Amino acid sequence: MEYWRQCALWLISCKVLPPNHRVTGDSAQVFDLAQTLRDGVLLCQLLNNLKPHTINLKEINLRPQMSQFLCLKNIRTFLYSCCEVFGMKKTDLFEAFDLFD
Repeated sequence: MEYWRQCALWLISCKVLPPNHRVTGDSAQVFDLAQTLRDGVLLCQLLNNLKPHTINLKEINLRPQMSQFLCLKNIRTFLYSCCEVFGMKKTDLFEAFDLFD
């Protein structure tokens, strides 16, 4: 199974995506998963599901409407929390713009 499909299933098991999300369809592609994560909202919700109160949901914009500024702010909040709360190295993570773009 492709890694991105494994990731999608993991996001479902973490209750970030619903079981019938479009990324589970036979015709789904990695692009569909990237588009789903692009605004950073689900990534922030993922961290809160893994460890409650990791991110104050008031700090993220739940409806960024694909505004580059708001999406990048959400993604940066996710990346910052990965380092500060989960102890990940910045060098092991992606750049915010890489996901948005």
